[in-house]
Amino acid sequence: MNRTSQRKARGFTLLEVIVAVIIAALCLSALAQVFATGVRAAGTASDYTRAVTLAQSLLAGAGVEKALEDGAEGGTTADGKLAWTLTVTQEPTEDADALVRPPLELKRVIARVSTVEADASVTRPRVVELSTLLAVPRPTP
Repeated sequence: MNRTSQRKARGFTLLEVIVAVIIAALCLSALAQVFATGVRAAGTASDYTRAVTLAQSLLAGAGVEKALEDGAEGGTTADGKLAWTLTVTQEPTEDADALVRPPLELKRVIARVSTVEADASVTRPRVVELSTLLAVPRPTP
């Protein structure tokens, strides 16, 4: 047997194995970062979806569960991850000086939902704000 055939039969050198391990580690590190970014994005999308759903629910319940009164009320969800505020204000209209006013008045209802972070210095809260106008009967004098 000559020298070249003996060399091929011996296998990989230590340098080749080290280079292969380094390349595999770099590839796995890049894949782990991509996976972590995907998980973070999925969590953010889930929080945003929950915030929008809560804001829509607050707007839908305004004036249904109790009468609309000017002012603000707020709270947090049961898990403490979302804080909400529902604000009701009188919407100015052009008929304020009219002799005959319509029986309905407009109220602006704003639902604001924000994420509550455990460490507020790391990330700023994400905020969802939805607004609508509701026609409600005028109070009788």
